[in-house]
Amino acid sequence: MVESAKNYWEEEQGIFPSSKVGKFLFALCFPGDYSLGMTNLGYQSIIRLLFEAPDWRGERFFCEYGSRSLESGLPLNSFDMIGFNFSFELDILNLLSLLQEGGIPLFARDRKEKDPWVISGGPAATLNPEILAPFMDLIVIGEAEEIFPLILALWKEGEEKGKSREEKKKILGNIPGVYIPGGVKPLYQGGELQGFEAEEGFSFPVKRQWVDINEFETRTFIYTPFSYFQGASLVEVSRGCRYHCSFCAGRNIYHPLRNRSLELIEKMIDHVSPWSDKIGLVGADLLSHPALEEIIKYVFKKNKKLTFSSLSALSLVRKKNLGELFCEGEVETITLAPESGSFPARMVLGKGLSNEEWIDLIKELLEQGIKRIKLYFMLGKPEGGVEEDLEFLTKLVARIKNPQQVLVSYSFLIPKPHTALSDWRTPSIRDWEREKRIWERGLGKLKIPFSGESPRLAWIQLLLARGDRLIGEKIPQLLSHPHPWSFRAWQSLLGELGRDDEWVRSPWRNVKPWQVVDMG
Repeated sequence: MVESAKNYWEEEQGIFPSSKVGKFLFALCFPGDYSLGMTNLGYQSIIRLLFEAPDWRGERFFCEYGSRSLESGLPLNSFDMIGFNFSFELDILNLLSLLQEGGIPLFARDRKEKDPWVISGGPAATLNPEILAPFMDLIVIGEAEEIFPLILALWKEGEEKGKSREEKKKILGNIPGVYIPGGVKPLYQGGELQGFEAEEGFSFPVKRQWVDINEFETRTFIYTPFSYFQGASLVEVSRGCRYHCSFCAGRNIYHPLRNRSLELIEKMIDHVSPWSDKIGLVGADLLSHPALEEIIKYVFKKNKKLTFSSLSALSLVRKKNLGELFCEGEVETITLAPESGSFPARMVLGKGLSNEEWIDLIKELLEQGIKRIKLYFMLGKPEGGVEEDLEFLTKLVARIKNPQQVLVSYSFLIPKPHTALSDWRTPSIRDWEREKRIWERGLGKLKIPFSGESPRLAWIQLLLARGDRLIGEKIPQLLSHPHPWSFRAWQSLLGELGRDDEWVRSPWRNVKPWQVVDMG
């Protein structure tokens, strides 16, 4: 065990990966800190699936503990398979750093027969696997509950039969939802992507997979008081969303909307209740669940406090009685996402509700006893500037007693693959920086607490979100850079490919890298 992680490990409840014996070793890698990894339900679900897989034993790796496992301190290069949860594009340097520190060849093409396999899955991997393609032997496209156990079983069978690395790749490449980057070659002409060429035996494009969520529990399987949501055990109520926000990647990754049965949700709540005083309900469209009130009341019946992810204002306006129910459950903060203070801009984004309806809703929730409302805004939108956003907030502050009860979190609109805005030409980074200055100055005058992101980090995320395999190939050189997140370092990387800032704003004409994925 990594000594510095001992206190964390000893406080955990639930599944104990170290209690299982297995012939094959799987490294459960999260390219971030322990507190974030243990909050991620995708990562938690893979832990559970691995724990149930015959002949496999899993151990966890997190960035702050380096290339030795949390459970036993085994080095990363002693594992048969290394799996990464890739949820956010900016995790890519952490991912590569962990491989490098563990002595794993970074590029899949350089790995020998006895080297560990490196695989990945998660939202960012599904949206655009090409940025990861140079480093991965295999990428899971979509939801993993059915695919992952099959990958483990077929890999084990191939290993026991003495199959070569390439033979196993062809076997696994026949599983729906499995992308083998080594079997698909991107074709370029003059730096412009022209298409893809798949070798015989490898499927292309790869169809995104989704499952019947009533066949699986998705919840906290290992509880720790040191997770990002301290003191809360999480239960996924639904998956997908009924709305069609033009910028939202989540709907495309997880559609169709699926609600779990009340019976299964109550069963999951029963499992996690002994571990904590608070239950967190998870879902992109929680308010669409027909039994939501019954679910909330069941949480109260277990004498637990309640928390949940961001709520749809469109749904909340129609279910105003929920505000009082939330207060009964000692919900202190509700998160909503107007994204813009301009009604026309919200219509373009797919958010709806007039400014007056938004202000009335927020005022009513505060009057019902909710202590804080957190609002998400986006800068750099297709329509509606920060001046209109500030005008909206000025009217809101005039209607409520204390502006400190409103918290604002902002980010820049990053067009994601497979969304309606995937080809949108973004504002320049100078425009972003100008908007940020105006926005933060205005929020300060209104005395509204706020948090936000760096325009330059957002620019790097934009580059990665719509990037291709050629960019991926260049990223490892940043591992030796003294300032790997510097804007100039990434500009230099682009320059080596004959690309510039303008290219990042609108990178592709016809063929896009993410066309390797069929979202269905």
